[in-house]
Amino acid sequence: MMEKELFSNYSIDEKKLREYGFRADGGTLIYTQDLPQEHLRIIITCDRSLTGKIMDLDFGGEYVNFRMDTSAGYSAGIRQKFEDLLLDIRDKCCTNQHFQSEQARRISKFIYETFDVMPEFLWPNIPTYAAFRRKQGGKWFAVIGSVARCKVDSRSHSGEAVEVINVKVSGDGIQTLLARDGIYPAFHMNKKCWVSIILDETLTDAEIQRMVRDSLERV
Repeated sequence: MMEKELFSNYSIDEKKLREYGFRADGGTLIYTQDLPQEHLRIIITCDRSLTGKIMDLDFGGEYVNFRMDTSAGYSAGIRQKFEDLLLDIRDKCCTNQHFQSEQARRISKFIYETFDVMPEFLWPNIPTYAAFRRKQGGKWFAVIGSVARCKVDSRSHSGEAVEVINVKVSGDGIQTLLARDGIYPAFHMNKKCWVSIILDETLTDAEIQRMVRDSLERV
């Protein structure tokens, strides 16, 4: 879906959506834009994520032809107007999360949607590192950043840049975790109670999400 592709690594600021013109409708925010020459209406809905549809005002049904990848002529023009609106909303109401890997973006999005916590880029000299801080007390419960693989995995000689997430774990169970592929002693953090997880799909999102939840409880 076009919306998922355009907003996959962006976080949405609901305050900015309201300033843009979105209105509350129950638990969602809705924005409409008419295309008077075409007798169509674009409806964008925000319920954690942004989705859109186009209604045909003459026939009262949904116009879906613009969704086709092979759309041309009239449909292609409507598709472009729809995409232009989404891009304008993204530029004015959303924040690029700056992460490179798909898994880093998904985990960052999970943290935002679950805990309402945005990544904070606190270190000008290492702009690829972001901290996620607990709302009460401000302690970090996760850090995502880019590092050479060999600096995390002592068995590797690769200087390839990989993204990792550091999370806090139980000191009693840390050795069991470190025996697993994809989990390593924490890079630049206390190795007695923190680990680094390489975000290269070795661990599933669900596994990492559980560890993030546990880390939040431990800080």
